[in-house]
Amino acid sequence: MIKVNLAGKAKKKTAKAGTKIARQSSMTPILLLLIVLGSAAFGYWWYSDLTGQSQNLDSQIQSAQAQKAALEAVIKQDQVYETRKKALENRVKIIEGLQRNQVSPVVALDVLSEAIDKTQYVWLSSLDQSNAIFSMNGIGTSLLAIADFYSNLQATGYFKNIDVMNAQDAQGNFTFSLRCEFSPPRISAPGTPAAPAGAN
Repeated sequence: MIKVNLAGKAKKKTAKAGTKIARQSSMTPILLLLIVLGSAAFGYWWYSDLTGQSQNLDSQIQSAQAQKAALEAVIKQDQVYETRKKALENRVKIIEGLQRNQVSPVVALDVLSEAIDKTQYVWLSSLDQSNAIFSMNGIGTSLLAIADFYSNLQATGYFKNIDVMNAQDAQGNFTFSLRCEFSPPRISAPGTPAAPAGAN
């Protein structure tokens, strides 16, 4: 008769199972340690990457701010230049306007007397000046004499926009009212021919 030792086999299986459990329990701390180390390494890499990006952005911001400050300085200088330029242009315009509107009574009367001397049978009874505008009243023996006076004024080159406002017959003579602008001819630049006398 054959005897089977069932108890001995059970002991072997129990021993094998215990060995497997022991191996698994010894591997668990290593796996946990690896997971912790991997997480720490990934966190450090991620933090380093974010820090690098932040530093790069900070440097770009500083560079942009420096460029902005430089451009603002240039803009301010340009605004100051434009303001000075406009002020100088206005000053030049004012001076030129004063020079244009400046009428020398001596010159005006001298030129007017020449025109009267060239005209026969015309006399002035009154003369008014307002800046460059001359208004005058006079008497002529004929309409032809008044027309000659008009032409002689125009021929001087100093009187422009001449307007005979009226001409009326009074006791055989003709009275007239004349209004004109005294505008001396501009001095030609060196090397350019002067404007002819009488040119408007």
